[in-house]
Amino acid sequence: MSVLKADTIQSTGGGAATLTKQYATKMWVNFNQVTPATRDSFNVSSLTDVATGKTNVVMTNAMSDGNYSGSYFTNAVNGTDQYHFGNNFAGGFGNSASTGGRTTTTIVTASYGSAYVDASQVDVTAIGDLA
Repeated sequence: MSVLKADTIQSTGGGAATLTKQYATKMWVNFNQVTPATRDSFNVSSLTDVATGKTNVVMTNAMSDGNYSGSYFTNAVNGTDQYHFGNNFAGGFGNSASTGGRTTTTIVTASYGSAYVDASQVDVTAIGDLA
């Protein structure tokens, strides 16, 4: 049996190696929608505050098409910003005209309780093939 040991694997161009045809998380971000500010992320180039409770998450590397899977979590509920996970909400993952939909490079998130609100905790992931 052979053993491969490496500290860093790079692409032939010297950048980070990219998973392409494997079903792993291709984008994730944890951010504060109130600010908005990214706490930590992977394959995210920017956040754009669209309106109260709505944020564009823009990916650095595009997905192969708009049919990727993903998840969205926020702690906004009942029209107030909650600073704990006692009241949770999942949804608003660019799934309708009201949230703006999704493209190969952008996901529009919407935090909604009884009204759109900026949430202090938002988590978004995308799973599928990169272009």
